[in-house]
Amino acid sequence: MDYLNRLNAEQLDAVRTTEGPVRVIAGAGTGKTGALTARYCYLADLMGIDTDSMLCVTFTNKAAMEMKQRIRRALGDVDLQYVCTFHSWCARMLREDIHFLGYPENFTLLDEDDRRSVLQKVYNDLGITLRDLPISRAIEYIGMQKGLDGYVANITTLSNRLPEANTNLAAADRLPEIYYRYVYEQKKAYALDYDDLIIFAHHILTTSPSICAKWQERMQYVMVDEFQDVSSRQYEIATILSARHHNLFIVGDPDQTIYTWRGAKVEYILDFDKLFPDAVTIVLADNYRSTPQILAPANALIRHNTARYPKDLRPQCPAGTKPLMYHARNEKAEARWVAGAIRRLINDGTAASNIAILYRANHLSRAVEDALLKEEIKYKIYSGVAFYARREIKDVLAYLRMLIRPDDISFLRTVNTPSRKIGRKTLELIQANAEGHGISLYDSLLELLGTPELARTQARQYVSTIENGRTLICRMALGDLVQHILDDSGYEQMLRGLSEWERLDNLAELKRAIEEAGHDDEATLDSFLQRAALISNPDDKDGDEDAIRMMTVHTAKGMEFDTVFLIGMNEGVFPTKRSSKPDDIEEERRLAYVAVTRARRRLFISDSEGFAHDRSAKTPSRFIYELGLDNLDIPRALPAMPAIAPPMAGATEKGAFAVGDRVEHPVFGVGTISVVDGIRQKYTVMFDSLSSSRSLRFGAPLDPLK
Repeated sequence: MDYLNRLNAEQLDAVRTTEGPVRVIAGAGTGKTGALTARYCYLADLMGIDTDSMLCVTFTNKAAMEMKQRIRRALGDVDLQYVCTFHSWCARMLREDIHFLGYPENFTLLDEDDRRSVLQKVYNDLGITLRDLPISRAIEYIGMQKGLDGYVANITTLSNRLPEANTNLAAADRLPEIYYRYVYEQKKAYALDYDDLIIFAHHILTTSPSICAKWQERMQYVMVDEFQDVSSRQYEIATILSARHHNLFIVGDPDQTIYTWRGAKVEYILDFDKLFPDAVTIVLADNYRSTPQILAPANALIRHNTARYPKDLRPQCPAGTKPLMYHARNEKAEARWVAGAIRRLINDGTAASNIAILYRANHLSRAVEDALLKEEIKYKIYSGVAFYARREIKDVLAYLRMLIRPDDISFLRTVNTPSRKIGRKTLELIQANAEGHGISLYDSLLELLGTPELARTQARQYVSTIENGRTLICRMALGDLVQHILDDSGYEQMLRGLSEWERLDNLAELKRAIEEAGHDDEATLDSFLQRAALISNPDDKDGDEDAIRMMTVHTAKGMEFDTVFLIGMNEGVFPTKRSSKPDDIEEERRLAYVAVTRARRRLFISDSEGFAHDRSAKTPSRFIYELGLDNLDIPRALPAMPAIAPPMAGATEKGAFAVGDRVEHPVFGVGTISVVDGIRQKYTVMFDSLSSSRSLRFGAPLDPLK
């Protein structure tokens, strides 16, 4: 009974309300995991419910393991096979019932490495390289296709006959072919990936009444943690399984719904009582994590949202200090301030591992990484890559190294990025010639330019990019030189074609770093490249546990730290400039709320003046003002909050065409307008000659079809 003695009144209500639909609105730091595991113990211990009749699902293996450990500490060694993630439950269900789809019960389950291995085979079969198309882009496309209705029916009836590869298409236009080959390889091996587990289980439950009835009878109590994060299929699985016994218990916080881009909908938890009119709602608001001074601005911020269940977190921790808001003169000064503040905390005895730096986007880490290295403060990037180790940054640095001294490593990284039709056999020819004459690969390429093998490629364009860039080193500012290389090589155009917006942001940040280096009279391209190489190899950074934690706010979800630095709080960054609708801004505000509530004792917030990547003047984020300036310690005065028009308010640009119009493009040919986005001022066009749509700005060379 110890598991009950530690609960407050609302948590006890959640535990003891065992029958019927129950919704628990559990704010950040309110002990929801303790309440959920106590409820499980209560059902098994005091009510005698068989653990094989209770399903308790959450979203991560770590959370499931923590619940199992807590339950076993209370109940001893009991069978907890149904305390698991959604994916784990679906895997168990499919081991019993996937025969309904003609698959063997010992089907193969592909992990992330397996999935990439299958895709690598597909790429090899189709003659596509990772330079042509990143595997991450293929994974994203495959996931989208699998989410469409009819996928399971299509794969279970998939023909064993493969069409010939269409090598005339560009790599990005071959995504449907990659998808087909991927699912063919899956079906051939009776293999499922993680996406398939949810999709196949949902399909069986909705198409086989007998199998559905069996699982409904077995799962007498269904409990779902982090309900604000469920996808539509996970939501339906939970409601289907609980339909017979009506015991669906959900726990979540609509104020922490930050994964709508993965299919989560805040309406699932907000409208729970509409689907279940007899549902009991219990609110957990006593916060055991943060000081009153941290919760006050958090509460003030989230009150600006409309799509929420009204609640305020009530502090249960002792008083602390107000969060400190630092308004820096520029991004470099902001980074220096962050590093200096951390140095003082460490010198005063704070463990580095208890300090986290959070940011909205990965590119914001660059300036702070530089400042931490100068202060000799170790850091660790979570679920991300250090700035100078990111693929796109290494690609561009390799191009820049080619301008100074064309080494073989940089050559191999750049010669076919973006694709210039220089395949494996052509590279082998270049390498053999280089070895035979004792020259570099680049010099070998120059010697072979006139040969038939090279004439079929775009090697001359590559050589032109390098040679033209060399002539500009002494005539052009470093930042302008980078932009020239991005344009002349086609690298930036390649990323835009793949909609790799975060990578484009990282390139803009690299350009900013090079421009900053260029302000030094003694700065040269060579000196910058040497410095970048040193920064990208700090001593044992990733292996040191006593290090600062750096991560995006999304990654920090579910974590907590004594001290949190929330950096880059500028309008257009947080909220992101791509948030154009009221729902987008509300999700960004929820994300900021998650960031603030990660802090236990101390919270530092910072922004900077200067200019953004698009050369617009930077202003503090609206969220800083919504936290309540009275709730913050502000050593350097903020400007007055700028007037921000509500999203979608005011006139939007109409554009020259409407949805359904037939248009003609000088390159793509004839197509149909499918979307007109007045906020972003762009069209989405499906061209007859292409297999996927294209996004074109207003003013693109489009003519009405005559």
